[in-house]
Amino acid sequence: MHKTLAFTAALLASTIAARAETVINVAHVLGDTSSYQVTAERLAELVAERSNGEMKIEIFGSSALGGELRLAQGLRSGTVDIAFVSTASLEGIIPETKIFALPYLFDSKQSTYDILASDLGTELLATFANYDIIGLGWGAIYERSMPSMRPVETLADLDGMKIRTIQSTGYVAAYEALGMQPTPLAYGELFLALEAGIVDAAELAPDQTVGDGFAQAIGHYALTRVHMLPAPLLGAPALMNRLTDAETEILMGAIPEALQAGIDAHNAATDAALETMRANGIVVTEPDLAPFREAARTAWPVIVAELPGGEETLAKWQAAIAE
Repeated sequence: MHKTLAFTAALLASTIAARAETVINVAHVLGDTSSYQVTAERLAELVAERSNGEMKIEIFGSSALGGELRLAQGLRSGTVDIAFVSTASLEGIIPETKIFALPYLFDSKQSTYDILASDLGTELLATFANYDIIGLGWGAIYERSMPSMRPVETLADLDGMKIRTIQSTGYVAAYEALGMQPTPLAYGELFLALEAGIVDAAELAPDQTVGDGFAQAIGHYALTRVHMLPAPLLGAPALMNRLTDAETEILMGAIPEALQAGIDAHNAATDAALETMRANGIVVTEPDLAPFREAARTAWPVIVAELPGGEETLAKWQAAIAE
């Protein structure tokens, strides 16, 4: 009898302990080598270590919990705890993020990192709370260039080409201004679309092109650098409400280090991906971007018209970039 009671007590204690464990899900749409995955894995390590195993992060990559639009809605409803969602996918929810849809707004990836690390970047992240999403930090910036089935060396080479774009009105307007035929498709449909000739090109960062297998379907990669696409790490208000103060401190304290790990991995993967493409016979070109910038910027009025604050907001960002 005593053994039975002891066993029952031990079982109850283990059940209570299991229930006491705080489990947080982190979701994203990219593959196992992406900056998203690296960040999530490092965050899981740090949180487990600093909570003595009382907090656990479960990672759902490769769109396991849905595409970016579904993840954004999941954050708002509380079914997703933490997620990476690119600013392009947030435009319909957080219109302030349309600033990043302006083609050639930034001079370089590094200048984009500098702006996001400034007060302007912090202010923008804080506005996310107005839309029931918590901005936890800025992750890697994906410099969007052009994997394609045929060479792109001049602006004229783009004429009439069909390109898969992110489902963003700003991106569509930008590529129309470049003379292309934008075709918004879900990320998961892109590989087959390239193979089947449904599209001639895409707009992806080098590490995405290689890491997610698209290099197997293309022959060319042009460093057009049309958009700098930030990847903010986002949280659900419901998650923040259920965490204790101590748990919140552990999570928020671990995020900057985890994000930096992802950024470092992304930068290394970008260089490696270009080397891999060249080694595999993909022709990598670096066009003169002056004509591209001039053509693409004709799309700015359309995008600015949908940006909260319009020209005033644009002027604020341009002044910060010029500093």
